[in-house]
Amino acid sequence: MKRQLTESEKVTVGQQQLLPDGSLRCFISGDIISDQDEIEYDHIQPYSKDGDTSTSNIRIVLKKHNRRKSDQSLYEVRDNSRLERLFESKKNNIRLQDILELKEIERRNTHATRNGKRISIEDGQLSREFPLFQDEILGVAYFYGRIPIAWLENDDQEGLQPRVIDYKRLISIRDHLKNHPQLAPSIGRLLGNRLKLFDGQHKLAAQVLNNHSEVDVKVYISPDDEEKSKRLFDALMITNLEAHSKLKQVPFYTSTLLDRLSAIYKEILEEFISSKSPENHTEENFVHFLATQKQFSKSEAKEMLRSAIKNSALDGSKLNGYVAEASKDASYPVTIDLLNKTIFPSTLYLEPSSAKFTSEHDYRNSEVQNFADVTALLVQEACLDNWVQNVKGKTLTNEQLKARRIWHKGSVLTWSPYLKSILYFALQTMTNEEREKILHRPPISQHQQAIITKCLNRLFSHPMWDEPEGEIDSLLVSAKKQDDLFARKGLTEKYVIYGQQ
Repeated sequence: MKRQLTESEKVTVGQQQLLPDGSLRCFISGDIISDQDEIEYDHIQPYSKDGDTSTSNIRIVLKKHNRRKSDQSLYEVRDNSRLERLFESKKNNIRLQDILELKEIERRNTHATRNGKRISIEDGQLSREFPLFQDEILGVAYFYGRIPIAWLENDDQEGLQPRVIDYKRLISIRDHLKNHPQLAPSIGRLLGNRLKLFDGQHKLAAQVLNNHSEVDVKVYISPDDEEKSKRLFDALMITNLEAHSKLKQVPFYTSTLLDRLSAIYKEILEEFISSKSPENHTEENFVHFLATQKQFSKSEAKEMLRSAIKNSALDGSKLNGYVAEASKDASYPVTIDLLNKTIFPSTLYLEPSSAKFTSEHDYRNSEVQNFADVTALLVQEACLDNWVQNVKGKTLTNEQLKARRIWHKGSVLTWSPYLKSILYFALQTMTNEEREKILHRPPISQHQQAIITKCLNRLFSHPMWDEPEGEIDSLLVSAKKQDDLFARKGLTEKYVIYGQQ
């Protein structure tokens, strides 16, 4: 079997690939091919897998995009290229719906009809009928079945499916499912006539990439009664959160867990406020309410409170724009994991307060504003606006290099205690309680902000950050604290506070 095309066959392939506007585009990337571009004529079905060298099995591709394993078809290479571009364009914030759009799968409206112990679903073209089962714990009906992918949508509007899709995990599952069966179904709920998927989106997205048209799904039927539907939603959301945070199937990204725990907290808080007399409206009593009446452990209840505090503070902060949703997303300078180890404990009071809500001693709202003011100064003085992702082969400006040095994990772990000391100094805290509640106080004055600014300026204008590339970079890229480095360079707490070595 021949491997090379003749010149006349190459002309034929080019003519076949011309678009109506006369342009020639790379089969993989879709980029327009110019006369100066290096091109290759490659097999759609690989030659190594008996793909023939005929004009119908050959396409023109840009050489720079033609990276593939010998057993991949050009369709697979094209899908991989599009997928990489999608993740890059959305900075890894990818949901199931994005994968469906990538594969040009349009959702079809469905209609569901229950008939005794069976349920039928149709979209005007296809119809399916399934036997119903009863979940004794949740008290609702459910069914299993092969569901057309075009019937499904992501259940992220209300929070049952808050995770973003992880690229490496998606590719791993996709490749595994090419040659292995899917043992566990995805899980969704039927809400009215809409099939909403809330667990197993990686598996479903992988099957979409493998060009499957149907997948196995377990579907809970949401009751028509609004109160019962709400109880099912709460039960599924809490179960889903606990399954991924405790059992570690596919851990939620920390920022996602923060959002969801905060959302559950606020939702149950409304019930607490409406059912308890005003004199009992404190964070301490609410944590007790969660532990005694909502079946949370005391540690879980406290974690929900902490999540709500962090989420509220971050939402109102300029720092929020620099925080990655994915815990290992290198396109952002800060992660929630890093904040949990550094800035949050240096600034926020994360224990339940005994102050009555909205009383003169309830400082949660002013804490949020104080956090916003302090982190705005931090963003400004710590050069966050100059931070860029480090791309191999790209030369950084001095300002960009400095910003990356400041925000390396090892750096933040080292200078974040300085931030706490700066606040102690500027706010003149004297007692342990004042220090525990460092920003949980009345609004910070302009004079106090000026002191904080001056100290932060000393911290981040120190000559260490501007040194030539070398030892400092090899040390700061470490995920460990660099107290010795800071001390050797004279960047000490005493210098930051008082301007003295």
